Amino acid sequence: MGLILLILTNLFFPFAALGVLLGFLFSARRGLLKHLKQELRERFGLEAEGEIPQNAVWLHCASVGEVMSMKGIIAQLKDFYGKDIIVTTTTQAGKETALKNPQITKAFLAPLDFYPSCRRFMRIAKPHRLFVVEREIWPNMLEAARQSGVPAALINGRISAKSARAYTLVKPLFARVLGSLRFAALHTQAAARRYEKLGIKKENIYVCGNVKYDTLSDNPSKLPEVDKILTALGWNGKQILVLGSTHPQEETMLFRAAPDLIKKGIKIIFAPRHLERRAEIADTLRQSGLHYAFISEANFDKNTDVLCADVMGMLQSLYARATLTFVGGSVAPRGAHNLLEPAILSKTVLFGKHFYNAPLTAQALLEFGGGVLVDENNFKETVLRLTADPAQLENMAQNARKTALSFKGATDKIMELVKTYERKTA
Repeated sequence: MGLILLILTNLFFPFAALGVLLGFLFSARRGLLKHLKQELRERFGLEAEGEIPQNAVWLHCASVGEVMSMKGIIAQLKDFYGKDIIVTTTTQAGKETALKNPQITKAFLAPLDFYPSCRRFMRIAKPHRLFVVEREIWPNMLEAARQSGVPAALINGRISAKSARAYTLVKPLFARVLGSLRFAALHTQAAARRYEKLGIKKENIYVCGNVKYDTLSDNPSKLPEVDKILTALGWNGKQILVLGSTHPQEETMLFRAAPDLIKKGIKIIFAPRHLERRAEIADTLRQSGLHYAFISEANFDKNTDVLCADVMGMLQSLYARATLTFVGGSVAPRGAHNLLEPAILSKTVLFGKHFYNAPLTAQALLEFGGGVLVDENNFKETVLRLTADPAQLENMAQNARKTALSFKGATDKIMELVKTYERKTA
């Protein structure tokens, strides 16, 4: 049955791809299509011949966040195997990030999850090992690895309850490809239970935590740049609310609260999750009546109350200068982005109820008093209450840091698994 479903997905693939393409044409993210011709050549494996080093260790990541979180793993895999590292990503931004890592030999856009594309990539690359990261469970990629005899594993794996229910509808398909994994190193016990139900053998499932917490730094690299911006704005010594990885619903919440926050002397910085929405955000800000600026324009004046961080790689440094932080994707139902990114910097963290991608960290922050749950109705009042009580805010900030430190160690656990399985097959 699993093979039949796999064949059917490939038969319907062209129609699904056309639907996705049409969806992008009418979405705010249509700018992503400007390099479509070149991207399709790469995704069909037509650019790969002669470019991919053979017998390399292959990691497949979704985008920027996953590539960044794998930095420590990549360095250790390169050292352990003594082979080239190639990385494929789902997004162009992820590929560009991977290319900046000197430990990575080559980076490519991932082959489309269409068996001929995956099989072609596998035939050209002849990888030594395949590691898929987080929730990048692409059936044709894993099937091509299985058919080619390439050992594959899931590392830093996660899966939401919603995704698990959806995958259950085609369980024979996922049982076929997941059952071929050497091992799965997962974030949580909940993820372990879900993957076991989908077909990964229980004896091959391990709970190791999340490696992205091992990459948390309390010394962000762009602090000098951020400090120059804050000086130009005249914000030194001001209370600053920093919102990271925001989605439209959360920006609406912010803009509604902003006038009252500004009256209390609070300055606001928000970093949209998707930078291609910049034009849409600019229109909204123009209509809001707020005094705003964009970091990318470098046009700062002391009347600015709201700053849009429409640049890559600066969020952690912005968090470091915050009085209070909010992490996006949590009021908007996106599962929450990295809640511990501001926490490691001793910042109190506000977030919404949709934290299904990070339940353990969210619950720990709430339990130990380093985080506060907010929604569209109480966001403004919560910000005003906390910023009016610096002593309470400082106490909560220290609790947030202690919580963040308690989540480190996943990288070493995963590497021990890799070494254990290699010894078993030596």
